[in-house]
Amino acid sequence: MIIQERVGIPAEMVRKKELLSAVYGVYARWIERFPLACRMGCNACCTQSVSMTSLEGEIILDFVKGTGRGKWLLAKLAGVSPGKSRERITTNQFAGACLNHQEVDRETMGGWDFTPCVFLEANICSIYEARPFGCRSFGSFVQCTADSAAQMAPIHLAVNTVFTQIIEHVNSDGGYCSAMTDILHSLVNSPICNEKEHLLPAQPVPGFLLEPHEIKVVQALFLQLGGQYSDKGMFGDLIDNFMPI
Repeated sequence: MIIQERVGIPAEMVRKKELLSAVYGVYARWIERFPLACRMGCNACCTQSVSMTSLEGEIILDFVKGTGRGKWLLAKLAGVSPGKSRERITTNQFAGACLNHQEVDRETMGGWDFTPCVFLEANICSIYEARPFGCRSFGSFVQCTADSAAQMAPIHLAVNTVFTQIIEHVNSDGGYCSAMTDILHSLVNSPICNEKEHLLPAQPVPGFLLEPHEIKVVQALFLQLGGQYSDKGMFGDLIDNFMPI
């Protein structure tokens, strides 16, 4: 099911940030129902494989500037060359390919880089309050390590994917997706990243990869998002386009 009419998104950056804040808040409350083993200091998932949008990068920059750590951020980024991410497809592009019954090869999806995240300090995230959704959505029923995969409920994974699609959609009027450090290099106009060749243009939602029993869960979350964000139209349009009752 491919979108026929673009679902509207806010044009102003401040409105986009308000919407992202609503997404973070609704997700944080929803995820509390799962007995996750994740605790402060368990950082096996804190790697350089985290992807995000340029909007999420703006949130990080706001946080860093607000704490007077502009030079600190530049020093962090100086230790990581841009372009390490091998991803060649965004989440919404992947969803569109699946909905059109097109195969996506593993090389296009990219690999996992287990290099520790540059923002880890003493095994704790130094930008925790502003961390992107890719970090917020990690979770496991068991304590994971570099040698063992995380374990999560299928509905947890489904909601993660849907919310990632929404965040990309909000950026689809000129924003980008890529590895976290690549996005930040671009936003601070790093001299070693003066081109956008490592960034993927964000795409609008083409549809959602949901099982029938998952639709009502996502609908309920969209209604909560509409209640938290003043412009309820966007989430109603997403339901009407892709999750008709």
